[in-house]
Amino acid sequence: MDRVQKLTADPDYRRYLCVTAQYETERPFCRHDFNHLLDVARIAWILCLQRSIDIGQPVVYAAALLHDIGRFAQYEDKAVDHAAESARLAEPLLIKHGFTAAEISTILPAITAHRLPPETLEDPFSAVLAEADDLSRRCFDCTAQKGCYKFDRMATAKGIRY
Repeated sequence: MDRVQKLTADPDYRRYLCVTAQYETERPFCRHDFNHLLDVARIAWILCLQRSIDIGQPVVYAAALLHDIGRFAQYEDKAVDHAAESARLAEPLLIKHGFTAAEISTILPAITAHRLPPETLEDPFSAVLAEADDLSRRCFDCTAQKGCYKFDRMATAKGIRY
């Protein structure tokens, strides 16, 4: 996990999270902060263990901790897909902190697909990351349910009415 710790201490990584935090100071919905990223990492790791998905913990944590780093770009330009931007920003960080080409080829597609409904994804790890992202949210007691795309999508997919 040494590579993951170096990744989260990287000045560029920290800057991406800070810029996003500035955009989200008044956001009524869930935030894309380090707590969210760490929740996604922990849930994704548990799901991988439960489903016997043989991916190392550093890879799972790196994908989760990087999956929203491009969120600020979507605030700056609504036409930007933050998942694709996060993958673009993640690649040089992964290279810099010693992730192999094989690990990077596992991480980047999962980051790119994390906004899609998990049940639509063929790659098991991409589905895990997307599902962990959904599960990390406390929609059941959120005061901003109305108008939240994620709440509406998850509730509809599960046939749940909160």
